[in-house]
Amino acid sequence: MTIWVDGDSAPRDIRPILLRCGKSIAVHFIASRKLSDLPESMLTLVPEGQDSADLLIEKKAALGDLVVTRDILFAERLVKSGIAVINDRGELFTKEKITERRSLRDTAAELRFQGLAPASPKGSQRTAKETKRFADGLDRALATLRKKND
Repeated sequence: MTIWVDGDSAPRDIRPILLRCGKSIAVHFIASRKLSDLPESMLTLVPEGQDSADLLIEKKAALGDLVVTRDILFAERLVKSGIAVINDRGELFTKEKITERRSLRDTAAELRFQGLAPASPKGSQRTAKETKRFADGLDRALATLRKKND
């Protein structure tokens, strides 16, 4: 089992949790920029460009692996191919959940485009509760994958 992390979108507060997982499971951060708080052995740099990290993860991730990403479109592609995906809030996506999340995402984008909703907040501060929710969700996802892989 390998944990693949979309490093360009992973909030800083969840990185230490994923690093601790790296003591017993392979963890690979894929990013288009250097992430100074990560060991070089766990970071793969890809050229800058839209979806460059996503494309590498899609190429390398296998059934039984877990991908961590905030990108709904990327998560949707992975879930459809049978790869387990969790977001930075600790939510494990299923085929049903990802379809619902995609619909909500598309609706919100359309409302913003029409000027009927405010822009998405950038750089909002995450709380300790959200970090714990991710850690708990990660534990549950890993336990589920271990059972499936045994």
